[in-house]
Parts: sequence; structure tokens; C-alpha cells
Amino acid sequence: MATVIAVFAHPDDETFICGGTLAKLAYTGHRVVLVCATLGEMGRRLGIPPIATRESIGQIRERELRAACEALGVQRLELLGLRDKTLEIQPQGEVADRVLRILQGEAPSAVITFHDPLGGHPDHCAIGRIATEAFSRYQATPAGGGARLFYVSFGEGAEAFRRFAQPVLAAVQVDVSGYKSEKLRAFRAHRTQSQLDRSLWGSDRRGTERMGNREYFIQTMGPRLKQATSLLDE
Repeated sequence: MATVIAVFAHPDDETFICGGTLAKLAYTGHRVVLVCATLGEMGRRLGIPPIATRESIGQIRERELRAACEALGVQRLELLGLRDKTLEIQPQGEVADRVLRILQGEAPSAVITFHDPLGGHPDHCAIGRIATEAFSRYQATPAGGGARLFYVSFGEGAEAFRRFAQPVLAAVQVDVSGYKSEKLRAFRAHRTQSQLDRSLWGSDRRGTERMGNREYFIQTMGPRLKQATSLLDE
């Protein structure tokens, strides 16, 4: 089955933004790999009540991330070990080299990352630029010729992306209604970050009802999808 690689900046990005899609891919037999650039050690949330300190938050968020990956079925977690809130000043080419080596080793059919500037947070935009560079170089290799690049969408729609240089090949809606339980477990794994949302910590029914049934992506590179309901042609 195909491999999909998600390249994000912080622990919890994978869950909060596209956890249902990653779970759906994993539990339908695909290999899912997550590349996480930082441990989110500069994040302000320490749990309610606090379960972390400023000194321990990085280690705790790594443990939370590993538990979330287990809930979502992620088969490989690759930590780049960069410092939180510094991605925009990292040497882009050098970090892209590291991401490219992961792509070459895994030979993914699809890569997911943030758009610059629609990712919003400076770290999100920076890792999006890094992943896009790495993907462009991977796509130029024999193994990468059929791969596709997707940006996560926060509901802006394709028109928001058409304001920027990257072409919009497809707007994709993934039905994740059957994987909200896995996503809820991953949300709860990120305890320091998700306790503020009390609806996630009541009953399982209430928690899953709180989540949307669809997640959204924009394809900008690679062969055009045959259908706009999956990141892969199956």
C-alpha cells in the first residue's frame, strides 16, 4: 500500500489539523509517517491544572506526541529536533536536505504540510516552505515523479490558495466520520494542549460529536487526483 508523509512543526499539529485523515489512511492499510520539526517546548499551555513546567514541557510533549501517533496508527515518527519558534531562522536548504532524505527513504505517494502564508504561525509557514522545497527536489527523482503535495486547509477554500503562486490542482475533502474515535484518543493524548477544550474531556460521544466529519486539503503538485475525496488514487 502507499506511504503518506506528514511534515509539521509541532506536536499536536498532526492531530488537531488532520488526525482523522491520518487515522483513516493508517487503518485502511497505508503506511503513515510523521515528521515533526520541534517539541513545542515554547508553547504556553502546561495543562489544566499544570502537569508540566517550562523545563519539562518538551519531554512531556514528546511523550504526548508518541501516544497520539499510536492512537492514529502512525508507523514512523521522525523528530528533527529543532527549537520551537526558530524555524523561520533555520537554514532552509539544510533542513530541506534532512526532509528530502526521509522522502527518498520512504518513497511516499503523498506529502502533507502547511502552506506559506496560509499556515499562519511562523513555524507552520517555515516548515511548509521547507517541506515544499524537499518535495520539489524529491519529485525530480525517478521515485518521486508520481507523488503529490497537499497543503492542509483550514476551511479557506480553493480561492484563498489561488491568490498565491502555487497552482491549485484539486480541493480535497476527506470523510473522517468513521475515525473520530481515533482522533479523540489522539486529542486526549495531547493533554497539555487539549485540556482547555472541556468538550473533549467529557463523554466519548460528546467528544466525537464536537469534531467535524471532514478534513480539507489543497493539492498543488503532482499528477491531478482522479477524485477529490482522498489523497490517493485507489
